[in-house]
Amino acid sequence: MIYSIFLYQSPTGLLIYDKSFQEISSGKMEMFSAFFSAIKTFVSELVLGDSLDRSKELTNIELKDYIVLVTSLSKIKVDMVIIADKEDTKSINKVIPKLIKLLNKYEQLFLSWDGNRDELKILDHPLTELIAANIKVVRKSLLEHPDQMLKSIWAHKKQLSRENVENLIQERDLIIYKIENTANLTRKIAMSETVVELSEKLKDETTFLKYQKEVNKLKNEIKDVKFKLNYYLEKTREALSEAIKNLDNKPIHQGDYKNTYLNLYSFSTKLKLIKENGWEIYRELASKLIEKDALSDSNLSELIQNLLKMSSNIEDYLN
Repeated sequence: MIYSIFLYQSPTGLLIYDKSFQEISSGKMEMFSAFFSAIKTFVSELVLGDSLDRSKELTNIELKDYIVLVTSLSKIKVDMVIIADKEDTKSINKVIPKLIKLLNKYEQLFLSWDGNRDELKILDHPLTELIAANIKVVRKSLLEHPDQMLKSIWAHKKQLSRENVENLIQERDLIIYKIENTANLTRKIAMSETVVELSEKLKDETTFLKYQKEVNKLKNEIKDVKFKLNYYLEKTREALSEAIKNLDNKPIHQGDYKNTYLNLYSFSTKLKLIKENGWEIYRELASKLIEKDALSDSNLSELIQNLLKMSSNIEDYLN
């Protein structure tokens, strides 16, 4: 099975087109984005590096159960990289001339390419048809054994010195400690992404994949926080409007603002999870409602007016 085809501009090494032939749900693609990034980085380094023998039309590189086939298409100045199952090498070698013939038909498109990758989407349909007609379709994915793929990729990279390894491990361990002792989700994401990068340098596939999943989990937590922020904001406004309605002709200080306080306090607590600064403002406003007797009529009225004017767009609180 062919998993992916990458096309690189030979003179510049730019990735100008890539096509995946495996079925991966958007959720899994997001969860393993760093894994696919590691594959693309490896392929890019392969094309740009000195390891390829440009005098050969085809170069094969084995990655455990997979194979990377690199073909130079001099006519259109493109390097074609195919990632596939190693067991299918023979059948893929037979289809490569057909792929070359197909791509050469778009010679002018490649030679006059101005950097807009959308222009090359025209290749999606003919490439898919060609692959479907010549290569057996198997419901497999590179995600079945991501650890094996990473090990195979990193086996081709230079070994770090013992001193570099120790320094990277020390740096990573410190970041992991900070992650475990940090409540702010945006900071945890940034630090987890750094752990993923350091684990790639250390060729530690277990930690790499663990924190790649952690990044995705944290992103989902942020989505949940934003949903709850919207909920508490709406409830704050509803509770405050209800309290004002129930005042009737009574003085403003006799209003029952307990529910407004509870929702606004919860709003500030959730905001603290994704915003370093600024959440304290809403915690302070909530406290003022409870301590309303310490405010003058005019100050309490101003506070209520400001709360009623709060934006209903959550993104306004995150900038």
